[in-house]
This record gives sequence, C-alpha cells and structure tokens, in this order.
Amino acid sequence: MKSPWAKVFLGAATLIALFLALRFLKIYFSLLNEEQFRGWVESLGVWGPLLYIVVYILRPLLLLPASIVSATAGIIWGPVRGFFYVQVAANISSTVEFWLSRYFARGLIERSLKGKLLNLDEQIKKNGFVTVLLIRLIPNVAWDIQNISLGITKIAFRDYFWATFFGIMPLSFAVVFFGSSLIKILFNPKNVWIAAIAMIFFAGVYYVQKYLKKKFSNNKNETLRRT
Repeated sequence: MKSPWAKVFLGAATLIALFLALRFLKIYFSLLNEEQFRGWVESLGVWGPLLYIVVYILRPLLLLPASIVSATAGIIWGPVRGFFYVQVAANISSTVEFWLSRYFARGLIERSLKGKLLNLDEQIKKNGFVTVLLIRLIPNVAWDIQNISLGITKIAFRDYFWATFFGIMPLSFAVVFFGSSLIKILFNPKNVWIAAIAMIFFAGVYYVQKYLKKKFSNNKNETLRRT
C-alpha cells in the first residue's frame, strides 16, 4: 500500500466498520463522552501503554500495518501522549528488527558482497546518519522492510537509531493526529473540522516528502552525469 491516501482510506474504513459493529452490538457512544472514554483509558494505568508497545512490536506477525497501529495511539491517548507512545514503540520495534536482521542475515550477506555492492556497503556506513534519515523522511518501502534491509548493511547502530528517532517524527505525528481526530468525530460528528485539519496536515507532510524525494532523485542523477 504505497499511497498514503490508501492508508487514510483504510483507516476511515476501519473506523466505519468499528462504528457499525458497535451499533450491531447495541453499544452507543452517544451515551458516553470523550472525558469518560479518556477516564477508562487512564484506568488501565501503565498496562495500557505496555500492551500497546508489545502489540506494535508483534505487528508483523499479526499482519497489522504500522500506520493503522500508529493512528490507534491517537484514538486512545490523543495527539500528544499518542505521539509519545508511538515514538517509543516504533523505535523499540525498529531496534528489534534491526538487530534480528544483523544477527541472522548480516554474515551471509557480507560473504557475498563484491565489487560495487561492497563499495555501496562502505558508503552507507560512511554516510549512515544521512542515509537513514533520508529513508525515514522519504519512505519508499514498508517500515519493516526498511528496518530489516538496514540491519544487513554495515551502518553503525548509533547512526541508525538517531536518524530513525528524528526521521519518523513528522509522519508519525501526522498519523497520530489524524487518529485522534477520528475519535472526536465518533463522539461528536460536529468535530469533523478537526479531521479536516488533520488531513491537511497529513497532506502537507506527504507533499513535502514527495518534494524531497524528487529533489534528492534529481541531485543523484546530476551527480551520476558528472561522474
């Protein structure tokens, strides 16, 4: 699912399905309010965030898209705390996948690297932070594939970790903010304007990423022509 709009559509479809399921079970959110829902969330204590982090890490096994799980944090905790928990969960998840890939696959890959591939591996190590930062800011492949692929390179973990930490912030906040707007609509349809703002913000992040991708691609092609 390469298009971010497809992810937004999937998130909206999930919300509609949830709404219909709740109606079928005769559970009406109109009998509650957002404060009561937040109160129930708070009653979970530390177990709520811990369970969320575990689910995020096990996401690939559960076949759950990272964007949907991230939006869920906004639904449950709102934009600020939701963003914080997504940052924690996503960075732990990326670290686990990085080290699993490096431990089990790096040795096999390293023995088969020759010529240009070997030079590319060295270049990635040399420019590790910038390389990972661009990959995070301009994602071309799925989150888990990014983590596993970077794990088999020679990149230093320090560069990988900090570039991931800062690089995922813009899109993570956009997705969490969008998720938090959905729960407000669920409790009060008049809050649709908040979802509109969230979608504008999401679109802004998407088009900035698209611009950076195009600019980076042009610079890369120009460099290749000069060489």
